[in-house]
Amino acid sequence: MASSHRLLLRLCGDLAELRDAPYPGVSVFTNDTNIRELCLVLTPPSGPWKDLLLHFDVHIPENWPASPPKLKTSVSGIEHPNLFGGYICCDLLKERHEMYCEDGYDGGYTPALTLRGLFLQFLTFFSNTKVEQDGGYVVDIGDHVRRTFVPENDLNSILAHGTRFVEDSRQQAARAIQWDSDPAPELELVRYQGSYSVIIHKVKQRIPHIQRLHLLESESYRRTQTRQLLNCPYGTTELPYMSSNSSILSQPSSTCALKIISDDCLYEIATYLPSESVITFSKAYPRFRDVVDSAHELLRRELTCFFLRTSLRDSVLGIGIASNNKTRVLSSDFDWLSEEAFTKHNVRTSIRKNQFQYFLPLAFNRYHFQKAEPSIWRSLRKIDYGLREADLMHAQRTGRNLPNPNSTPSRQHEPVRGIYQMMNNVVVSVMKSCDDIISASGNGTGNLLRASEKAVFSYCHLFHLVICLASTTPAIFRDAEAKVRDFVKSPDARVKAKVPDIGELMIMITVVLALAPSKGLKITWEIMNGPLLEEVIVRNVRWILKDSPELAVMEIGRSDYRLATTFLRSKTSLRLVMFQIAFLTMFVETCPSNLSYLDDNYGFPDKQVPERMVETIKDIYRVNTWPAFFYKVSFARGNTFGAVTFSKMLRKAVRSSVERGYHKPARPGEIEISKRNREKLEKEWRDHNLGRQYHTVVLQ
Repeated sequence: MASSHRLLLRLCGDLAELRDAPYPGVSVFTNDTNIRELCLVLTPPSGPWKDLLLHFDVHIPENWPASPPKLKTSVSGIEHPNLFGGYICCDLLKERHEMYCEDGYDGGYTPALTLRGLFLQFLTFFSNTKVEQDGGYVVDIGDHVRRTFVPENDLNSILAHGTRFVEDSRQQAARAIQWDSDPAPELELVRYQGSYSVIIHKVKQRIPHIQRLHLLESESYRRTQTRQLLNCPYGTTELPYMSSNSSILSQPSSTCALKIISDDCLYEIATYLPSESVITFSKAYPRFRDVVDSAHELLRRELTCFFLRTSLRDSVLGIGIASNNKTRVLSSDFDWLSEEAFTKHNVRTSIRKNQFQYFLPLAFNRYHFQKAEPSIWRSLRKIDYGLREADLMHAQRTGRNLPNPNSTPSRQHEPVRGIYQMMNNVVVSVMKSCDDIISASGNGTGNLLRASEKAVFSYCHLFHLVICLASTTPAIFRDAEAKVRDFVKSPDARVKAKVPDIGELMIMITVVLALAPSKGLKITWEIMNGPLLEEVIVRNVRWILKDSPELAVMEIGRSDYRLATTFLRSKTSLRLVMFQIAFLTMFVETCPSNLSYLDDNYGFPDKQVPERMVETIKDIYRVNTWPAFFYKVSFARGNTFGAVTFSKMLRKAVRSSVERGYHKPARPGEIEISKRNREKLEKEWRDHNLGRQYHTVVLQ
């Protein structure tokens, strides 16, 4: 009963939105005896049915919004490629199992659509002149007016046949361009009754001549046919239009009464206004805009459950988390979801139709975090258990030993590692997206900004959550700080058995650097970057040798070939490091360690951060030298090495990789083969770069 009551509240909220924020061309009338029965009247502003009143019977199912509303036309016979009698063929009205769609298709109905949003989609649907079909082709259904362009010498023949002739569409298009490019006004010559509608005969030149063009304009067949079918009292005294009384204020006031209203009262007014009115009022009255902006009112309104439409105040809000047991990766579409929708209504599909298994509440602000903290830890423990099970399955499948085979955490705060993993996955995912964007378009600033916004917002909310948890569970910071300190001090603490994922370690470093000032600790990136970059290079050896096994051969002294080839084979890995450090730097610099900024902003970063991140990303993709890499990761000491020293360090990295068991050393016979290959490849490399500045990827 409580479940159906909550769904009914969602329906009432959607109907209230339709009433309070009406949209031109969309009118809804409810059945007084059944709130789930509606009459929808659409008045398309364009297309074949421009200004006609199209009626639809709407039924809201009991389990809505899990299932889409049922719509059918009140009048049959309307010629539309997606209308079959009263049935409307449209993905927005189909359940997921009713649609034939390829993997990755995220269109169609979603519970995130409000009734207002759904009806606006249908208004657009019936306002278009072209309709896309499932097969990928497009049907041109024409406009509300049929325009036929006729040359002077063809006019009599056309009129004799009542304008019924086969038109050459390309020829008509060319004549339309000719007509529209003529700046002269249209002159109406005559009106007469055609075969199914009135024809308006127009010209732009009064004096007849052989090149004069005539326009025969008539109502399209689809519009005429539909108009004859419609018979509705809407717009009459029986069912009048909803119109506003514009004469309420016949004479403007001599003084502005808004000046005497306090900021608190203005904000209270804002909470009752629709978002469109808030935006309009803000444009008209700067003080109101300042009040709304300082309270982040429009941002607060976005924080609603996409299924139940409950707000941050009324529910525990968070995100759905998907876990891939094969890759052991956590991901989320970051659609706002309430705990109630997840637990009581079994919502397991995101707006983009991706499945998820877990629910993780987010912090948003102090009030919400205090309310949600017990649920946060419950969720993290479930996620942690799933990760440990996935690790165990992976170990059994690969025959590898787990560094920590326990199925339960040894310390209560350990499940926070799930957030670390998600933050790291956000960085990895955005780099993959940027790789695709840049390889496809070369620049793609707009797409980069969208990818950056999604990643920055996701990362910031997770970062905020960790900071909030660390404020109530000090062991989180102590554990992260100890892990980072040991990593910096002891090479033995850097091995994969102790630090399985460098990316997750960098998340811990971000947390430590952000919170260290508030703890009275002087910890900087400069004391960490050397050991971290050294370990990154050592772990890269295995993959470098896979592509360039000749680098297992140890030369003496400076080796431009080793420097250049190591950079080339490590480019993706080094780029990921730059991405991770870019996020680290951005959030440590822009998010103060006290929570006031993130709490006031509901966990969102400053609005300038995504744009700054785009510029940083572009800089990252320009890096093609070791010195440029060292500069980008703020490793000033790297540029002091020199080619001889750094060549020696790279050889040492190969030996360290063997010692730590990251890769197996080559056999003596393989070494001999590699030596011969090395001589050949290095000669080819030098010949190819002769006269070129190949040193752009090495150190001088």
